[in-house]
Amino acid sequence: MAERRFHGIAASGGVAIAPAFLFTDPADGEAPSPAATGRVEEELARLHRALEAARTEIQALYDAARERVGEQEAEIFHVHAMFLDDPTLTKQVEEAIRRGESALAAWRQAVEAQAAMLEALNDPVFSARAVDLRDVGARVAAHLAGKAHALALPSQPSIIVARELTPSQTIMLPHELVRGFCTVQGSKTSHVAILARGLGLPAVVGVDAAVLDAARDAALMIVDGETGEVIVSPTEETLAAYRAREAALARARTQAQASAAAPAITPDGHRVEIGANLGGGGRAEAEQALAFGAEGVGLLRTEFLYMERTAPPDEEEQIAAYAPYLEVMAGRPVIFRTADIGGDKDIPYLNLPAEANPFLGQRGIRLSLARPAMFRTQLRAVLRAGAGKRGVKIMFPMVASVEEVRAAKAHLAAVRQALEAEGLPHAQDVEVGVMIEVPSAAILADALAPEVDFFSIGTNDLSQYTLAADRTHPEVGPMADALHPAVLRLIKQVVEAAHARGVWVGVCGELGGDPLATPVLLGLGVDELSMAAPSIPAVKAAVRAWPLAEAQALAAEVLALASAEEVRARLEGVERKGL
Repeated sequence: MAERRFHGIAASGGVAIAPAFLFTDPADGEAPSPAATGRVEEELARLHRALEAARTEIQALYDAARERVGEQEAEIFHVHAMFLDDPTLTKQVEEAIRRGESALAAWRQAVEAQAAMLEALNDPVFSARAVDLRDVGARVAAHLAGKAHALALPSQPSIIVARELTPSQTIMLPHELVRGFCTVQGSKTSHVAILARGLGLPAVVGVDAAVLDAARDAALMIVDGETGEVIVSPTEETLAAYRAREAALARARTQAQASAAAPAITPDGHRVEIGANLGGGGRAEAEQALAFGAEGVGLLRTEFLYMERTAPPDEEEQIAAYAPYLEVMAGRPVIFRTADIGGDKDIPYLNLPAEANPFLGQRGIRLSLARPAMFRTQLRAVLRAGAGKRGVKIMFPMVASVEEVRAAKAHLAAVRQALEAEGLPHAQDVEVGVMIEVPSAAILADALAPEVDFFSIGTNDLSQYTLAADRTHPEVGPMADALHPAVLRLIKQVVEAAHARGVWVGVCGELGGDPLATPVLLGLGVDELSMAAPSIPAVKAAVRAWPLAEAQALAAEVLALASAEEVRARLEGVERKGL
């Protein structure tokens, strides 16, 4: 079979070389739902037994995911459990049973109706929820049909090729035999991508469906999680090149991990601070970040506290959630990003109206300012959690104007005054910063700088807003490339404006954790990089390999290029220092 190449979205880094295993969903080709027995109470009892059996299985999946990939990624299965406890869904099924439907038919119809409704919203976040709901639906349906929810699994090391993988299917695969993933559906933020990154497995999603037929007859496949390329039946020449690259990446990972605890200092003595992006895993997550070499928390996502619940978290609950991060970091910086929530996240108790484009709607600091009581509760909790501790920093997301920063700071000042009046201990000398993720904020960096102590550039959103390309969209997602010269020029502008006023600049988007981009960010003058903890050793190694003057020359060179493709080609053509 001749070599065939496909291109998709690079969802999890690394290179995998192994036989393709074409995954088929056990739900495919399911028999039609049986007719009702005529005994309503018996069908209702069967439904509730199936729901309880599914709850037990999902708890086991959560435990397995937490052990294998960590607390944050395992939260996916808490979402699954909530679907089982959804009173609206259960009521629909029970009413259909009372009308004479079988439990299985009623369950399938209700699940599919709700999933189709989520998909009709035409939003990647809700589309991911539809996948979750169907995953849960198939699990319960299997129990109602009286058969095991079993998967056909590989018996040798393989690359899993599928039209789509649900979270439970992904976590149930024998990870010792999985070398990587290739899926037709999915985005960089889909659950299979999140789990693949947590498992440290290369993954490419959004690949043309023709890859399924190609994989069926393929003896061997290559998945390049760095570039998004999938190669089916590679030639000997291609295979040799990728095996060499795979070996080089493995050596680099081993060497980088061995020196992860050492600081990131260039050969000519310039130091870059390295932090971890965390949120939701508490003490264990913070301890793991330290083990990877984190020098602090460059981004603590606090919205995990607001998700999957029926009321907002109160002050005491938030204090209890924030305190472990500060305790583990023991004086190292911890940047609390205030809740970055809005219409793009499903939070029923906020009663947010449906928005045609939630990424341009009321989210981040906009929502916080519109809900001052909720905002002030969070600010109080952060300050109180930081009482007697050093390193507490607060950052506001989705800032687009100076007025928003001033309004947010006014709330913070009022909270401080209230805590003083109440005699409650709270953090002192707290630095305040803003996320630079909206083009207007980047352009206004010189006006924003006098208002804050630091900037943190969120390259994910800055890229999609600058390039007008939804980064979660399977078709246009690859266009939202943070290495596009337009984005890099905005980063340069932000750094220059900040440094002119004594303000430091970090990068906490995905670009910050990409070793390919490290010399460019170093050359642009970025002071701090924050990323998923497993990426820290490789980025530290890249910093240590690049003299500042060389990095500055490289940055100047790529800024003059015309496209992200040209920038990537130039960076990939540079000797991979440190590898």
